[in-house]
This record gives sequence, C-alpha cells and structure tokens, in this order.
Amino acid sequence: MNLVGSIRADVSKRPFALVAGLAILAAACSNVPTASTIDYGTGNRFVVTVADTLDNVGLASSVAVDGNGLPFVSYFGFPGAVKASAIPVPRPIGTPFLPGVLLATVDAQGVWTQGAIEQNKPVVVPNGAPVPFGPVTTENFSLSQDDSNGTAVAVASDGTVHAAWTTANGVSYGTTKAGGSATVTQVYSYGTAVSLAGPMSAPGIALDANGNPWVAFTVLGPLGFEVHAASLQGSKWTDQIVVNGPACTSCPEPGPTGIGFLHGNPVVVFGDSANHEVDAATLQGGNWVVDPVETKTDGLGLSVATVGNTLYASYYTGHGTVDVAKLDDHAPTIQEVGNATNPDPDATGNDAPRTAVTAKSDGTVYAAWDNGDSGVTFVSGTQSFAPIPLGPSAATSAHPALAASDSGVYLSWYDTANQDLFVGVQGDVQNLIVANPQPSFVPSFGPSGNATCGKTGKILLSVVAQSLTFQPTCMVAAADKPFTITMDNKDSGTQHDVSLYPSADKLTPNDALLYSLGDPNPPGPSTVTYKSDALPAGTYYFQCDYHPTTMNGTFAVVTGAK
Repeated sequence: MNLVGSIRADVSKRPFALVAGLAILAAACSNVPTASTIDYGTGNRFVVTVADTLDNVGLASSVAVDGNGLPFVSYFGFPGAVKASAIPVPRPIGTPFLPGVLLATVDAQGVWTQGAIEQNKPVVVPNGAPVPFGPVTTENFSLSQDDSNGTAVAVASDGTVHAAWTTANGVSYGTTKAGGSATVTQVYSYGTAVSLAGPMSAPGIALDANGNPWVAFTVLGPLGFEVHAASLQGSKWTDQIVVNGPACTSCPEPGPTGIGFLHGNPVVVFGDSANHEVDAATLQGGNWVVDPVETKTDGLGLSVATVGNTLYASYYTGHGTVDVAKLDDHAPTIQEVGNATNPDPDATGNDAPRTAVTAKSDGTVYAAWDNGDSGVTFVSGTQSFAPIPLGPSAATSAHPALAASDSGVYLSWYDTANQDLFVGVQGDVQNLIVANPQPSFVPSFGPSGNATCGKTGKILLSVVAQSLTFQPTCMVAAADKPFTITMDNKDSGTQHDVSLYPSADKLTPNDALLYSLGDPNPPGPSTVTYKSDALPAGTYYFQCDYHPTTMNGTFAVVTGAK
C-alpha cells in the first residue's frame, strides 16, 4: 500500500472496516447498482441505506419481510427529469425499464437487487441481460405519478412475492419470486382511465392461511364509495363489495385501505369520511360485519399490519395527532403515538400524506408518518412513544412504510430531493453488513463543498459527528506539516470515525492515503483524536467509514494555512 501519510487514533487499533468503490454490474445476474459494503458493527441503532437511486424511484413504497427476516420493497419508478442542457444518466443493462412497478430486496450479505414486477417496453430490448424478478414488459405502460396511487406487498413463506398497485385504469396484482418470472392480472377495472389519482384508493394486500392473496381498496363513484375485498382462488379473482357508502360531495377522496387476517378471517380497515370514522369490516359466515374503530376522524393516510393475533391500524386523526388502533378479540384500543401536521384533505393519490405501522412480537409498536415540512416522523414504544431520528434526509423524506421481523424493523421512504428509495433498519445490528449505494454517482460535499473549502487559508481540524452527519463538511490543514484531527462524537451508542482518502473516487484500502486505525472507535458520546504525518498541498476527501453516504466532506491541504 502506497501511503503518503497515516492517521493514528489515540485508541487501540482496529481492522479497517470498509470495502468501498462503486460497481455497476451489467450481467444476467447483476445487482445494479451496488456500492460501499459497510460493516456497521454492533448495537441497537437505526441504520440507513439507499436501496435504489437511478432516475426517479421510491415513490409509494411498501415493505414486507420474508421468512429469513429480509425486506422486499415495492415502489414506483419513473424516468428522471433532465434539464435541457444536461445529459441523462444512462441506465445500466439489467436494470428495469421505466416507468415500472419496481421491486428491491437485500440478501444476507447486504447486496441490494433492484428489479421489477411490471415495466415499460423500450424501443430496443437488450438481449442476454434479464431484469431481476422477470417482470412483465408492457408496451406503452400506462403509469405516471399523477394517475397512480400506492403499492402494497406481501411475501409468502416460500419466498413468493405478491404485490398490488393502483393505476389510471384500476387496481392490478402481480406475483414473482427471485429467479422467477412475474405474472400480472387486473383485479378491478374502473371502466375508464383517470387523469388524476383519487377515485381509487391505494390498495392493501394480505395472504390467507393457504397463501392466497386478498387485495382491499376503496372506489369513489358518483353514487358514493365502495369498499372492496378481492381474493384470488386458483386463477380467478372474486371481488366482494364490503361496504356501500352514500355520495358525499364535501368528503375527501378515499385514503389507503388496509387488510389483514385475525383468527383466519379477513378484516378490512378503511376511513369512512361521510360518517367521520374509521371502520373495520370482518368476514363472518359469508357476511361482512362492520364495526367502528374510532369516531370523529376521517382516518386519512391509513396503514394496516397484522402481528400474531393483533391487527394494528395507524391513521391521521385530523386533530393534530396520529393514532394507532389495536384490534384483537376485544374492543379496539386506541393510542395516540405523536403529533402530526393535519393532512390536506384535497391531496390525492401519491401526493396524499401517509402513515405506517408495525409491531414486534414483544408488543413494541413502531409508527411513522408524513409530518408536513419536517418530513417523516418515526417513533416506537408501548405505553409512550419516543422518536427515532432518520438522519440528514429526514427533512426531504416522504411516504413511509414499515415491516418487522425478529431481527429488526424496516422503514422505507421516498427522498423527495434526490428522488431515491431509502431503507432503514432499527434493531441490534450485530455484525450487520450492508451494501449501501450512494444517493448519486457524484458524492455531495455539503454546503462548504469542493469549490470553496480551504479558500480562506484558515486551519480547521475539528469536526462534530451528530445525527449521522459531520459538521463542518470542510476541514483544512497546512501543507507539509503534521496535523491532528479531533472528532467530537455526540451520537450516543453509535460509532463514527474519520477516514481520509485521495478523492471520492478512490475509497478502497489500497487507494487510501489515510485511514483511521482505532480498535474500536468508541461509541458516542466520545472525543477521539487522529494524528497524521505531513501531506502535500491538494484537495482530498474524508468520510466516516461506518456511515459514508451521509457523513463525508472535503479535506483541503493548503500551503501557508494558519
């Protein structure tokens, strides 16, 4: 290894924990794109990864876990907007064709695979590079942000993925599995294409004891609204109208509709805006029995999850809070889980705010919701609820979805600024290793950036690590003189380090100019110093090897800096 200098932490040595470098694989078995493989160490924490980043991807996500506790995320993908003077980023061979209903998962080694269930047919279809999950390729696929309305996903015990989504024509269903080919059918036809989403709600999906999918959704027509529950037996869909509601000219268009199973019976949960209540309809002896869950609320942004013998439903109350209802053998119990910006009742389709809910087998409830300009709020608790910080992308996060396994809780969301799909896991990340794509192919250096860092000639060698970010994102050292970096780690229970590289493009140990050798870097709150030999003048790159996508910046070595 050719090192110009070395950094020594004033703690004992540790192995270098990062294997990095962007890799775009263009082969039949490709997992595109992959990037830094990050060892997050151990301990209970929230770890964020970028699961998909090419073009405009991640809107209306839904997440489910398989029998091994690994997540599958369904979401919409659209071509990214390109400025007139810009050149679009080419999509590597083996990635889905857009627009599409996309599907991503991560394996036990932390490598993300991005594929699709249904995708648009391009002018030229490459040979010899199939898209993962064998999507159905549809010519002139009718899918856009304005006339689509949510995805829903469930995973069977044999790894078969079941998904539902709403488009301009109705509600569709698709199924596939790793290494297989997808099939797509229409569950419900609205009868005419709609130009703006809203008359058909975002769907919910659940599997019965035999593994058969059930899809729930609400349709608003001139005569009122209809709540549907459609089930697939063999190759035939049976669509049942659960509830008919009266016309309501002042009511908001239907919010998401959820479905789950309690003691083998399907339960459909929906917001009844005409009567201002959240209701649950249970199939009993061939009849749907409707019971109120909570009154004096329209139940907008509703989400449903079934854990054991309990069904959980989250929704906006319209009174500045989010509630979670628990349904089991007794009367529903309601918990307020946090304050929320009241959703705009006129927002429809993918523009409408969402909530999300799940729980672990020990009864701990996890909830998330769109919270106005502050982005997604994520909380957990039993009797009282505490926030879980999302990190730097929180302010631009939207459309949360949740799923839980014994190994952790997965939260997916859409980054509205970069139009990326984010997935975070909350849990004891014992030896968790995750392949973490960068949000873009050009690393962001933050507000201080590559252009201005070091221009003042003032030495700056102290950095604060807090909320998975570095402040500042520019550090400055004098050329040809030894220096010491001080890191103040304010993230309680979380490890950070400062690793210095020649550039953002040279991140592997063999390319590294400098890297930290602490064993280990102690979790916060802590203060660590790193001592280095002299470096020649130039512009370098620094990052935290534990959290490189959110903690990085420019390191300027300046002649005459004081």
